[in-house]
Amino acid sequence: MTPVQLNLYARAYSQRRQEEQRLSQANIYSLAALIRPMVWSKHPPSFEKAFPGAKQKSKEMTDEEMLEKIKELNALFGGEEVD
Repeated sequence: MTPVQLNLYARAYSQRRQEEQRLSQANIYSLAALIRPMVWSKHPPSFEKAFPGAKQKSKEMTDEEMLEKIKELNALFGGEEVD
């Protein structure tokens, strides 16, 4: 690597780090702006209103799915299957 290439690489690295820092500061400011009304409000908005694009992962399991999951965990922890 020549000194010119090293200098270009160092400048690009420095610019990338500065951009990451700016983005991090913007994220922190946005988070603070979101937290403030949530903390001081008596009735904060629901998760869906605060984050309209995000979906909560709350799928109800059927009895059969739950039984299969229990059997998997039992086998994982070395349990025996008794009928």
